[in-house]
Amino acid sequence: MMYFLFFLISFSLIGYGLFIKKILQIDYSNFGVLGLLGLTFLCFFSYASSIFVKHGFILNSIFLIIGISLFLISIKKIDHLKKNIISFLFIFSILLIFISVGKNHDDFGYYHFPYIALITEFSHPIGIGQLNNGFRSPSSLFFIPSMFYLPKIEYYLFHITPALILGFSNLILLEKIFNKKEFDNNKFTTYLSLLSFIFLNIFFYRLAEHGTDRSGMILIILAIIYLLSLINNTQLSRSQENENIIKLFSILVCFAVSIKPFYLLNLSFFLIIIYYSHSRIIFKNLLFTKAFFYCSSFLIFTIFYTFINSSCLAFPLTITCFEDVSWSLNKKLINDTKIWFELWSKGGANPSFVVDDRSEYISGFNWLSNWINIYFFNKVSDYFLGLIFLIFIVCVSFYIKNDFTLKSQKNYYLVYIFLSLMFIEWFYNHPSLRYGGYHIIALLMFIPSSLILSRINLDYEVYAKRSMILLAVTILIFLSRNVSRLNNEYNQYGYNIFNNSNFLFIGGDKKVYFRYSIHLEENKNKYKKIDFFGKKIINTTFQD
Repeated sequence: MMYFLFFLISFSLIGYGLFIKKILQIDYSNFGVLGLLGLTFLCFFSYASSIFVKHGFILNSIFLIIGISLFLISIKKIDHLKKNIISFLFIFSILLIFISVGKNHDDFGYYHFPYIALITEFSHPIGIGQLNNGFRSPSSLFFIPSMFYLPKIEYYLFHITPALILGFSNLILLEKIFNKKEFDNNKFTTYLSLLSFIFLNIFFYRLAEHGTDRSGMILIILAIIYLLSLINNTQLSRSQENENIIKLFSILVCFAVSIKPFYLLNLSFFLIIIYYSHSRIIFKNLLFTKAFFYCSSFLIFTIFYTFINSSCLAFPLTITCFEDVSWSLNKKLINDTKIWFELWSKGGANPSFVVDDRSEYISGFNWLSNWINIYFFNKVSDYFLGLIFLIFIVCVSFYIKNDFTLKSQKNYYLVYIFLSLMFIEWFYNHPSLRYGGYHIIALLMFIPSSLILSRINLDYEVYAKRSMILLAVTILIFLSRNVSRLNNEYNQYGYNIFNNSNFLFIGGDKKVYFRYSIHLEENKNKYKKIDFFGKKIINTTFQD
C-alpha cells in the first residue's frame, strides 16, 4: 500500500505542477520541475488550510484525487511524455528502497512526527512552542506530510517528503545532464549537474539522515545551477527562457526558506540577479506579479507560523520576539535555545557531554581547537576526502590528453564570492555540516571542477556514454548502500520489507508519539480560545 500511494501521490503532485505551471506561466514540461511545483502548491495549501481545518482523511483524499484528475486531464499536453514517464518510473522505482525504513532519524519521534500528527487531529493550535522546543521553529516538512494522512496507510507516509524532493530533483538533473543543447551552449552547468547528481545520491543516500536539513540543501543546489544558467544566458533571444529560470529559481529558494530558517541567507542570491542587466530587467518586470506573490507567500507563512508557535518572527532571534502576547516565551529561554544550537554545532555539547561555561565557549574562536578534535576529525575531514575522490573520478572519466580549450566560462565569480561569504558565516556561527555545510562546501568544490571539465574538447556522444557509466555506478552504489542498511535494520530491529513495509515505532509505546495530540484532547476545554477570522483556535495557555 505504501509503495502504491507513493506513486499515486507523485502523479498527483505532477498534476498540481501542471496547474501551477499554467497559473504562473512557467514553460517547463519536465516531470521533475512539475513535481517540485506541485510540491510547493501542496505546501501552500497545507499552510493556508491548517489554521482553519485539520488535515484529516476526507480533506487529504479529495486533494489527492483532484491532483490525479489534473494529471490525467493535462497528460496529453506534456511535451516528451513517453521520455518523461520512463525517467519518472525509473527514478521513483529506485526510491522505493529509499523510503523503506525501519527507524527514522532521531528527531522524527521527538518532534517531527508529533507535530505532523497534531495537525491531522486539530486545526493548528496557537502557542504550541510551549509544549516542545522543536515546535518553536516549524518547517514546511511538517505541514506537507500532514496531507499524506490517508485511509488504510494512516501516518505511515509521514516520512516520504524528502524522497519526493530527491526524486523530482534527480529528474531535473538528469534532463540537464543529457540535454545536448545545454551541453553545446553551457558545458559548465552540464558538468555541475552531473557532479550534483552523483553527490546527492551517494552522500544523501539514507532517508533517516535527511531530517529537515538536506531537502533544503538539495533545493539550493538546484537553484544555484539555474542561477548560473541565468547569468550566462545573455542573448536577447533567450529572454523568455531567462524569465522561466527566474521564476523557478525564486520558487526553489523561497520553498527552501520554508524548510529551515537558516536558508534565509540564500535570499541574498537575488542581489546577483539584480546585478546583471539582462536579468535585472526581467526581475523588475516580475515584481508584483502572480509569481512574485506566490514566492512571497512561503516567506509570509513561515513567519506567521513561527510567530503563533513561539511569539517570534524568526526563532530564536530575541530581537524579533514579542513579550505582550499570551503565548510569549521567556526571552531568557529563547536566548538559551540560541546558545544551545550554537553550542551543539561547535562541539560544546553531545548526548553525553556539555561544557560548563556555554557563553564563553562559543565566543570568538574559543571553540575551535575542541571542534577540530571532536568534529573536524573525522566528520568534516572524511567529507572533504569523499568530495575530492568524487571529483577525481569524474575528472579522470572525461580527461583527454592535450585536448583542452583556453576559453573560460564567464560570469560565475559573483556566485562563488557569495558562496564563500556564506561559508565564512557558516563556519563562524554554526559549523555543523547539517546546518548548511554540506551543500556550501560541495558547491565551492564543484564550481571550479566544472569549469575545468567544461574546457575539455569532448563530443556530446562521448560525453553522454561516459556520463551514463558514471550514473550507472552511482545508482548501483545507492542501491547497494540501502540494501546494506536494510540488512542492518533487519538484524537490529527485525524490520522486513517483505512482511511489512511500514516503518517501525522504535523506543516505546505508540502513545509516546501521540502525546501532544492526546494532551490537547484531554485539556482543550481548559485552554483559552482565540478568534481568528471567525474560527476559534486553541491557544495553549491555560485560562486564569
